[in-house]
Amino acid sequence: MSGGATAWIWDALAMGEEALIRTGDTSAFPWTATHPHFGSVIHAICFGHLAVLDGEPHTKYDDLITDSDSGVQTRFSLLELAVRRGAHPHVVAPSTCDLALPGTYFQDSDEENEGEEDKEEDDEDDIDRLEVSFAGKTAMVSLLEYKRVIFSFNDEAEWAVESARRIDRALEIVASAGRWGEASRVLVPEPMLDTWAAVLADTSTADVVIRTCAPHGQGSVAHAGDRQVRAHSSVLRAASPVLNAMLSQSAMCEGTRKEIALEDCSPDGVKVILALIYTSSLPGDDEEPSVETLMEALSLAHRWHVRHVVEMLEGMLASRLNIQSFEQIMELALRLDLSKLLQAGRTFIAANHQKFRTMLHPSQPQFRSVGVRAEVERALGYHARGLQGGEKKRRRVC
Repeated sequence: MSGGATAWIWDALAMGEEALIRTGDTSAFPWTATHPHFGSVIHAICFGHLAVLDGEPHTKYDDLITDSDSGVQTRFSLLELAVRRGAHPHVVAPSTCDLALPGTYFQDSDEENEGEEDKEEDDEDDIDRLEVSFAGKTAMVSLLEYKRVIFSFNDEAEWAVESARRIDRALEIVASAGRWGEASRVLVPEPMLDTWAAVLADTSTADVVIRTCAPHGQGSVAHAGDRQVRAHSSVLRAASPVLNAMLSQSAMCEGTRKEIALEDCSPDGVKVILALIYTSSLPGDDEEPSVETLMEALSLAHRWHVRHVVEMLEGMLASRLNIQSFEQIMELALRLDLSKLLQAGRTFIAANHQKFRTMLHPSQPQFRSVGVRAEVERALGYHARGLQGGEKKRRRVC
């Protein structure tokens, strides 16, 4: 969407007008859309105008490198706002975003002049070959290209360190995009949620018993009553086509006895999925569910085909991604082919690529899952190529 009532929004994004975006009416704006001149929302905020018109790039738009310190801070705030509203770093810029910044764009002018007399011809060729392009690439890839090109000149100069710091901050912000799901949201009055929470808590009218495995850490000694969770067949059947079939057919034991046996999910995992089915929120306990509990609930929601619960749990697990939880979450995402969680994992890899490159080193094998390791290797392929074969060290131009 590039014209109409939302055209001003693209201009404001590319100019870093955070206050205008925050206070203006953006209710009709599609945050995952692309623009022929600005790319995605993330592209626009980070890089400005990306199309060459009449043979010349636009100069009225700054970017993360050229903007002032205060302007960059405003862009960071705008980036955080856009991510919360649904913008995603894995949206690809269209082919019309044909701007390609040559390597010399990233050189500090003073350093370029100081080293002019000493330049060697092959170094000139290296610099000329370096560029950052945007067409057909995600904002995440372009940000990492920015950083690689800058450090190809001088990884110690003050301008290069400051530019890299800005890029790292942008990567940190957009890496959080996976925690914000793309499912549509509507405002629901609090009393309505309270009503459905009361329905869930009313075991006297619940006609289905869900028998679970032992709670975490209790083994087989847990009391049978602690492993039972009650629910309402009408709600379960409306939420899940799988449960609808199980509970409505007298030929199936679940339909006859109204009992569902689960061997791979704890009571806490079942309570999480039921709370999300009934109220679209987590159980009202003081303690936040563990990563393991959320994974159990996600596996069960996927098996039962409760799609909206799957999407909510993908977002929750994406927000819990860290180096310690990464492998088990990514392994589940690969096994169940969960596109949003996989996207979040790839974004996390890109934002922490130095740590993951270390983890891939043969002297420090840190991946138990072959599939997860292969996914990390694919995500870091363009980094790994630079580490193989002794890449030629470029002469600094300062």
